[in-house]
Amino acid sequence: MHDWQRTFVQKLEAARKQWLHRFERFALDYLDPAYQEFAEFTGSHGFQVLTPPCEPGTRLYKFGLTENGYLLITFRLRGLEEVEVCNEVFLPGVGALDTIRQHAALCDAGSEWVARQFQEGLDLFITEFGEAGAAEADQAAELVTA
Repeated sequence: MHDWQRTFVQKLEAARKQWLHRFERFALDYLDPAYQEFAEFTGSHGFQVLTPPCEPGTRLYKFGLTENGYLLITFRLRGLEEVEVCNEVFLPGVGALDTIRQHAALCDAGSEWVARQFQEGLDLFITEFGEAGAAEADQAAELVTA
């Protein structure tokens, strides 16, 4: 059984490397072009955008309006053939909101799926950012009238 286990682990590692290679190809074909498009659009509207360095199998994109108000969108390979996207919103005076996660099979995650993930993340961020600003303004008005 010992030889079988060693052979099995070698095959498993080979499969993992193949799927990691597929994720990296997915990133080059779909994530990077979509990010460039959204970075140009949001950058022209006052966002600071960047891509911090990541481990293979992961891509991280940051869209910020202020030092404490930003969105992190992370795409990562999960398991052998699933891609997970996480939207993490950080707001001034509020901090981190609950992380939103979605999953798709890597073979099903094409350009439309990727674009939708960026759109949903940015929509969530700007909605929450606006609501946080409105709530802060309401609190300030209450203090003035009290």
